[in-house]
Amino acid sequence: MLKRSFLHVILLILLIAVAVGEAAAATPSPTDATPPSSAGDDLAAYQPALKPEFADDVYRLPGASRYDIQVRLVPGDSPRLIGQVTVLYTNSESEPLQQIVFRLYPNLPEYGGSMTVSAVAVNGVPTTPTYSAGQSALAVSLVPSLAPGRAVTLTLDYEATLPTDNRSGYAVFAYTDEVYALAGFYPTIPVYDAEGWNVEVSPPYGDVTYTDAAFYRVQLTAPAQLVPVTSGKVVDTAVNGDDTCTWTAVAALVRDFYIALSADYRLFSEETNGTRVNAYYRPGNEEGGQRALRSTLQALRLFDDRFGPYPYDELDVVPTPTTAGGIEYPGVIVISQGLYDDQGAYFDLVVAHEAAHQWWYGLVGSDQLDAPWLDESLANYSMYVYFQATKPAEEADKIKQMAFLDAYRDLQQNHLDRAVGGPVAGFNSQSDYVAVVYGKGPLFFDAVRERLGDDVFFAALRRYVAQHRYGVAYAGDLIAAFE
Repeated sequence: MLKRSFLHVILLILLIAVAVGEAAAATPSPTDATPPSSAGDDLAAYQPALKPEFADDVYRLPGASRYDIQVRLVPGDSPRLIGQVTVLYTNSESEPLQQIVFRLYPNLPEYGGSMTVSAVAVNGVPTTPTYSAGQSALAVSLVPSLAPGRAVTLTLDYEATLPTDNRSGYAVFAYTDEVYALAGFYPTIPVYDAEGWNVEVSPPYGDVTYTDAAFYRVQLTAPAQLVPVTSGKVVDTAVNGDDTCTWTAVAALVRDFYIALSADYRLFSEETNGTRVNAYYRPGNEEGGQRALRSTLQALRLFDDRFGPYPYDELDVVPTPTTAGGIEYPGVIVISQGLYDDQGAYFDLVVAHEAAHQWWYGLVGSDQLDAPWLDESLANYSMYVYFQATKPAEEADKIKQMAFLDAYRDLQQNHLDRAVGGPVAGFNSQSDYVAVVYGKGPLFFDAVRERLGDDVFFAALRRYVAQHRYGVAYAGDLIAAFE
């Protein structure tokens, strides 16, 4: 994600210089799990979301969680989502799990909405969950505990209410200006690692998700006049008798699932390297839609070469009223719709940054709350790589000077310089976080690249992607790739 303070600073610069609960009540056994009925054991059902040469990747992580989601959008003055999520979860840890945790992201203050869970079942047996982290985490106890390699099926009935303004956070979960933005619209299982279940609440200017790659089958029912933009690939559309449609989408080995809808979305589309790029736009923004398509195609071709191939069948770019410049989701790049009239370099900057996140956060996961530099610093440096490859040299030089070197100089002059590593919560303010992670952090990658040379530097990044594709990487993994 490109944060507001970074965006505002760079926008001004570019315009001037570049324009040239309770414990569990039931005791179900989790050892005799059955998969969601609609997904079955057939991993081939998720293959349409991947390019043909990567179709067999569905068998690379057969124990990845499988989400089966049915959700209905109920429009109105206070729009609601009514849904059910069934998850087949396999314990891939080396120790038994006594509980499984879900995040309810709409209950976070920066989301500004709400989510309630009305029923929870473990292998079909009702149970009572407990809540924490300001009602944004729900724990389901397992009795007996779930042994390594064993699976359990969890079903949650839920309802969520969307805010109708963009004053909360970055309007990632909201209905504003005739657009439904549905980030975190379902209960989501976070990563379990050496820290246990990751349920900490990040400051509002940081990212909130830290999740494993999973399989998704999502059935969305909504008014028929809406145009859905989703992670993965829509594989079926059914017209219902009540002026609604039900769209079925599948996604393979992605970290979460995103949906945006609007009645006036239009589309430009083109294929490159086996991936269909869909650039959505709204009436009056045709030129911005064409530019979004061109910039995304350029970024996808470049990053395919520099970082390793993008394995998914589609990549969508869509405008929403977000107050961030851009936000990354698996298979979806969200761009602030206000930028579609931008004629300067800033639009391309945002597209390139968010496209790079399809590798750094998407393909190679990392802890965005405790180690944000692993994805944000690398994505911002990738943006500079894009400018070097596609823009005049002086334009790329100005990006490096203003976005990286000047930010680092200001840190030093204000006696605020510090290590790039560390959690979002460890920074004193949003401005410090942005200056260090988005400004100073890319200079690390530039220094490594200068020391190693382009051939070795990009070979190391391709190795990093190949070794950790669909997995979670840590700082030591990235350093090892360079070494």
